[in-house]
Amino acid sequence: MKHIKIIKLVAVMAFLKLTSISTAIASQPILNDLIPRPGNEGEYSDLAPIKNLPSVTTESAIANIITTILGWSMILGLIALVVTGIFYLTSNGEEENTTKAKKMLMYLLIGMVVIASAYGIVSGVAKINFFEAV
Repeated sequence: MKHIKIIKLVAVMAFLKLTSISTAIASQPILNDLIPRPGNEGEYSDLAPIKNLPSVTTESAIANIITTILGWSMILGLIALVVTGIFYLTSNGEEENTTKAKKMLMYLLIGMVVIASAYGIVSGVAKINFFEAV
C-alpha cells in the first residue's frame, strides 16, 4: 500500500512538471518567425547580436564538455561525502559498519583527488594553443 502512495506521488509530480514545461514552451515566441529567409534581411534586426558570437572550436567544445562533467562529478562526490558521514555517524560504534564507512571515505577522497586533478589538467591543456604560430 505504501508503494502505491509513492507511485501516485511520483505520477502527480511528473504531471505537474510536464504541465509547467508545456506552459513555458507555449509562452515562447514562435521559432518559425526567427528563422531568416532569403530576401528578408531587413526584417530580422533582433538577430543582429548573433553575428557577433565568438567562434567555438571543436577542441574548446570538448574541453567544456569534459570540465562540465568533471564539475558535476565533483558535486556528486560532495553529496557522497555527506552520505558517507551520515553512514559513519549512524554506525553506532559497530566495528563492521565503522570500517565500511572509513573505507568508503578513503575511496571517496581518492576519487575526488583524481577528479580535481583531471579537472586541472583538462583546464590547463585547453588553454594551450598548440596550433598557433609563435
